Amino acid sequence: MSTSLISTVGLLLCLAPALVHAVEIYRPLWARWVVNWVLPFFAPGLPRPSKALTHDDEIAMLDAALGAAPADKAPAAADYIFLMLFEQRQGALAFIAVAAGVAYGLTLPLADRHALHFVFGIMAALFALVNANHAGIPGLGHHPRISRNGRNVGIVFAPFWIVVTILNYLGFTAAA
Repeated sequence: MSTSLISTVGLLLCLAPALVHAVEIYRPLWARWVVNWVLPFFAPGLPRPSKALTHDDEIAMLDAALGAAPADKAPAAADYIFLMLFEQRQGALAFIAVAAGVAYGLTLPLADRHALHFVFGIMAALFALVNANHAGIPGLGHHPRISRNGRNVGIVFAPFWIVVTILNYLGFTAAA
């Protein structure tokens, strides 16, 4: 495989998060599409409409979380729910920015891609660590509510992001 092809594949694989999460910029609750139609494959199983969360289900869950907060902490609870959904949208924005960087990087000659490979290589390495952590390997924090499907996502995507890290490292060294 040529260094130019390695570079291109390394960049293209960084599109994965935007392809899955970009719509959440518009509606953060559309993350349910991933929950309903993608994560069941990690069970392993098939999505079932009868088990799919609806918008109303999500609102009821958020309302239940607000209702579970102590009355004197209701404003902080409301801010917490706001922040989770706000961060969901900012994450989608960041993935769209990565996709824009990939699109731009593909127009550049290999020698000019080094900065993109540096940033995307670090991103991929950190994604690999987080996914490995969700899969059960300690390190890089603690997620207090990992579902069975979430663990399986970590098992599948830790190696994926390790490959993306290696490809971006090779692209970086070829471009530098």
